[in-house]
Amino acid sequence: MGEISRRSFLLATTGLVVAPPRIAKDAASDLGFLVLGDWGREGSVDQRKVAAQLGKTAEAIDARFVVSTGDNFYSKGVKSVDDTHWTRSFEDVYNASPLMIPWYVTLGNHDYLGNVNAQVDYSKLSSRWRSPANYYKHTELLADGSRADFFHLDTNTIIAASASSASTPIRQLVWLERELRTSTAAWKIVVGHHPVYAGGKHGNTEALIALLKPLFDRFGVQVYLNGHDHDLEHVIVSRTHYLTSGAGSKPKPAEGIDGTQFVMGDRLGFMIGRVAPSAMDVEFIDDQGASLYRARVPRVS
Repeated sequence: MGEISRRSFLLATTGLVVAPPRIAKDAASDLGFLVLGDWGREGSVDQRKVAAQLGKTAEAIDARFVVSTGDNFYSKGVKSVDDTHWTRSFEDVYNASPLMIPWYVTLGNHDYLGNVNAQVDYSKLSSRWRSPANYYKHTELLADGSRADFFHLDTNTIIAASASSASTPIRQLVWLERELRTSTAAWKIVVGHHPVYAGGKHGNTEALIALLKPLFDRFGVQVYLNGHDHDLEHVIVSRTHYLTSGAGSKPKPAEGIDGTQFVMGDRLGFMIGRVAPSAMDVEFIDDQGASLYRARVPRVS
């Protein structure tokens, strides 16, 4: 690691706070969004702390949308579109006006303990909940006309399929390879629940290293966003930046691994993303509004 990265890593692991200026609403060409993971606990005190700061930050950066990295409803997902979880964990918690924007949703392992089809079906009832399928792509335009493609995966089924004895290709990976190969977007950002590389409780996911990393390397994926580990992390492996945002309601310990630039496992929080044509700025914010870490991801590493 370079000197700045070593300092950030040291401060994070010793519990001190790196506090650069917050990413501001100062560049019209930037695409601002928020990344939140592992959050739905029926309006617990800690969930509401994060939600309050998420709303303030959404307003400060003029966020266009929220990305959820999964485990949207603890501990066993939702039963139906009428489940009280929808109001207790989502509608009545993330109710600030700046959060009335699209929420692009990824499914987590706890969501799979319930009815995941209900999370897809809720998209038909909600003006902001976006989960058109278990996996899907959405595209955003930057002010200069360039595009950012977001590929939202269902890593639960990828991992399950990789563990089976079947020799048939994994359907989702066939889709992802085709979409990445044909994408002409300036930015290719992949979202999944499970980490590829991370230093939290769950750590690296070997199946995803084997199945996703070669595609990321081949097609120039700049960023992978995930949850599952209840912490905040930035890991660089090859040319891809692996960013964990899973501290939406209950943080857990984490430590550095090879490639770690930043890790913090004792703070509630979320991530800011700012995409411009040539670079993406990322920043981790805690539930009190403190800036914990900031980094820049070049379009081409």
